[in-house]
Amino acid sequence: MRRSGMNLRKWLMNTFAVPVLRRMPIDRATNFVESIGRWEYDRVPELRRHIDQAVAEAAQRMNASWDLSTTARNLSGRLTRWRLRDVLLDGPDADRALNAFEIVGGEHLEQAMAEQRGVVLLSNHFGGHILPAHWMLRKNLDFRFLTERPRHLSKSLETYFSSTGTMGQQEMFVSRKKKGNDGVASIIRSLRVLKSRYIILVASDVRWLDNQSVTAQFLGEHWKFTPIWAILAQRSGAPVVSVYCSMLPGGTHRLEFAEPRHIAPNADISELVQQELRQIEARVLADPENANDYFFWALDHSPAAAELRVITPSTDTSKSMPSPHFGIESPVLRK
Repeated sequence: MRRSGMNLRKWLMNTFAVPVLRRMPIDRATNFVESIGRWEYDRVPELRRHIDQAVAEAAQRMNASWDLSTTARNLSGRLTRWRLRDVLLDGPDADRALNAFEIVGGEHLEQAMAEQRGVVLLSNHFGGHILPAHWMLRKNLDFRFLTERPRHLSKSLETYFSSTGTMGQQEMFVSRKKKGNDGVASIIRSLRVLKSRYIILVASDVRWLDNQSVTAQFLGEHWKFTPIWAILAQRSGAPVVSVYCSMLPGGTHRLEFAEPRHIAPNADISELVQQELRQIEARVLADPENANDYFFWALDHSPAAAELRVITPSTDTSKSMPSPHFGIESPVLRK
């Protein structure tokens, strides 16, 4: 679908539909949103061809036995729901939002928090990747994002993110456009946040290009990924808890927290990144309708994607092993 058409749809949805949907029961609102995506799949040939190609090529690379047409049509519905991020859970009724979550392994997060060293909550873009933040907001947990600023969020999260200062969220957002000391500054700010026993939500599957990126395989292709989460865990000693959020039928979401673990100072960063991507890939194989935009990476031939794609990965990983200082000598970090 053309970008102009996508923008028009987003404007119509956010301006007219979302205010009404937030007042509806979440199951009815979610079913309506997903039906829009399936309706588009059925009636927009350009969109249908694009999704069909993405699913078919992914199935071939992963040797998956999905029903391609059913998967593609349902994925189209989930994509519409995914693009709305957490706005359907917004509003003054906290119970309405919390009742939409099924929590698995919540004791693992509690165990990590009990160490009082902060928590590196390791997320990903499988399923409803913004929703762990919305759940933590409703549970009154102190957390910060270590990521680029997300778009199209609920007013509740936007308000939470408006905080500024050395411990505020605004200073925690990173940008691909920034150079120089931005990487080490992010680490310094993150260490302060963890020392204050906050949770830092950071994704393990962010394709990123800088001098610390590592090459890893995902869905049959090789890309450059940021290892900042592993470096941060090494430097701080904070426990790492992986979290996955599956979008379920009827507007519910399953939040699964893995057991906390610690990253050894001499751990192989490249292998840690690859292990996390294998976990995500296994979930995609089992539940492709929660794959969101993963399948479309292979169809992206833009210059930006070309910089991140690795056609002939080197077998020598020593060159991609990051230093704990992001290539910048800093007395603060050494201390």
